[in-house]
Amino acid sequence: MQYVYIDGDDIGLKIEKSFMTNNEAELRVVNVEVNRAVSTISNQLKDRGFDIIFCGADGIICKKDKIDIKALHSYISDLNFSIRFSVGIGNTLREAFLALRYAKSNGKNGIAIFEDEFKWIKNV
Repeated sequence: MQYVYIDGDDIGLKIEKSFMTNNEAELRVVNVEVNRAVSTISNQLKDRGFDIIFCGADGIICKKDKIDIKALHSYISDLNFSIRFSVGIGNTLREAFLALRYAKSNGKNGIAIFEDEFKWIKNV
């Protein structure tokens, strides 16, 4: 079983910008886009046999036996949202979290896997 942690990149910064510019309309747009992206990804992952553990805010945590990383990479990179996502994959929740942090520290918008050490797949 492998765990996957998918998290939106720079969503907090988009929200902060809306506060700083006192722009309620922009904040609503960010909310709609984040909800739409996370819902779409979550539903597609369910259809692909993933067990969704958490789906909320700008993140999804799921698990599945034998993840096809190439297919997952292709699916996420083909999405046409204004939001980009970083992905961490590991054999435990902790490893998936650490892999996600590694992906984010490598410039975001990519997939990292934790298998004894970190492996950077590529940007999504």
